[in-house]
Amino acid sequence: MHPPADGSDNAVDAPPTQIQRSFDDRLDNAVDIGRPVGNHTRELFVSCEPGEALQQQFEYLRPSYIALHDIASRGARRLLHAIASAAGRPVERLSIRRQSYGTVLASIDYVDCPASRGQLVRLYSTDAEADTVTRTAIARVLCAQATMAVILIGDVPPHALSDALQPLRDAMFRPDWQCAHLQFMPLAATSHAALAGLVAALGPGSGVACQIAPRVSRPAEAWNFLSESWNRVQTALHPDGSGPLLSVLASGRDTMQAMPDLATTPATLASRTQPIERFVLEAHALPGVQSACVFDVATSRVIAHAGAAFQPSDLARRGSLLLAAGTSTRRQLHLVGQADEVLVMGGNEALGVRTLQSQPGLALHLVYGPSLTSWTQLRPRLMAMDAALPRAPVL
Repeated sequence: MHPPADGSDNAVDAPPTQIQRSFDDRLDNAVDIGRPVGNHTRELFVSCEPGEALQQQFEYLRPSYIALHDIASRGARRLLHAIASAAGRPVERLSIRRQSYGTVLASIDYVDCPASRGQLVRLYSTDAEADTVTRTAIARVLCAQATMAVILIGDVPPHALSDALQPLRDAMFRPDWQCAHLQFMPLAATSHAALAGLVAALGPGSGVACQIAPRVSRPAEAWNFLSESWNRVQTALHPDGSGPLLSVLASGRDTMQAMPDLATTPATLASRTQPIERFVLEAHALPGVQSACVFDVATSRVIAHAGAAFQPSDLARRGSLLLAAGTSTRRQLHLVGQADEVLVMGGNEALGVRTLQSQPGLALHLVYGPSLTSWTQLRPRLMAMDAALPRAPVL
């Protein structure tokens, strides 16, 4: 942080992040986020949450870029690496660290693709390496501030596609949403058939132009649709032809290989996640479960979450309150011990909150349909899943 202009030691009003110029940038070149530290990595030190810091950077620099975002797939990062290989460009990384401590809070991959007139077009993958809450916030900011966002849709059952799109729909109507162009790319035939009507309803009222590409199965196909959409956008924004236009990439092994496995079963996604996230995905996949959230009981901090029906922060906060109320009631009745499980019944949804025996201090909050399952059916499976977690901290 820079000292105040008046020379005092009071840094209360200093901004929480800094816009830093690369040490080897010329004065007439645009600044980039963070500072280079070698090995194709830049570092940004922040004193606020990574998503908020990234928002500040974009609002100041106003960069033009493409965001690659997954819904029920893990294809964005695979596509990014395939494009980088075909373009002969390195995959770069932005590492967001905590000010003073240096702790890595998030890492974001991107690649600068060659374009016309010697210009570069940056592609960000929203699949950041971070905890669930931070990764969600970063993805929202990257999509909201992009010139164009490419939405890769995995193998989602038609009846569940609307729920899968709901977080994107909510983000599009936030006041900070700036992206005016969305290119949807279904990676499975079932998603493509159900996507048309849902996407047609996204554009009106939001001011966002939404297009659907045919189903893509290889990075080369995805690049063709991506570059064509980008070039149309640039031609409209720069009728004089000054906009950076993307060209066809050289076909190579990486671009011609099939996209990664798109199955959204818990086992497929679980193999790519940390144990606590795997636990949440498996809990969410249990029959009748609508949402699952693991949280820190003392601070109500969300650790991992699955399901779009409810906000994870609400589930964490209410879960802490329910456990606190249960413990208080036991104490008033002169019962020994704390509440480790609370069940709330009523209406079409029921709530089950249970502390994790393998992870002291953490608890699970489930929302489920009592007409589809019961707590007596869910409880033994949750206990078995809890017992399978590592006994050492998994965070």
